[in-house]
Amino acid sequence: MTEPTSRATAGSLTIDDRFVIAAALDRILYDDPDHFATEDARLLRRMIPRTRSPWLRLGFRAESQGPSVSGRAAGVGDVKMDGDKKVVEGGVGEAPVWRCGQYKISNHGDDLEIWQVMSDEFAEEPKGARLEYGATGTPERLTFFQPRDLELRIPFTGIAVGLRLGGWQPWKSAA
Repeated sequence: MTEPTSRATAGSLTIDDRFVIAAALDRILYDDPDHFATEDARLLRRMIPRTRSPWLRLGFRAESQGPSVSGRAAGVGDVKMDGDKKVVEGGVGEAPVWRCGQYKISNHGDDLEIWQVMSDEFAEEPKGARLEYGATGTPERLTFFQPRDLELRIPFTGIAVGLRLGGWQPWKSAA
């Protein structure tokens, strides 16, 4: 295992540091289906700068569909044209994220939150994991993000309000 070439501060991670972090994450996530190496987990915690996490984190995603038109076209039959779909995403209390290879990672102190670059809590199939540490800093477990979606439709309107509640489910334990 390669040690980092520099000690990362709150404002910097070298490209070499990011390669070492990505390699350690690959080993943690993909080497063994039931366990991960504690040395890799300790290395990650040392290398990823700890950031102050807000006490409340909220994310939102709003989608709206424009008006649709339907009718009958000669030689074609029934036709329906949907309006444009607009999506707005945002969040409050988001912690700084470090991009390392195919991962986005945040150090919250007692856990590291890991997401694949093209995924987040709102993705159709979110790909997130959390590496959890005990009170003494010992790596304990790896959990994965399991969304629970709720949808509330308002009667007699075309409005639906969706709520995604996330939970972390057990995945791997420290070797």
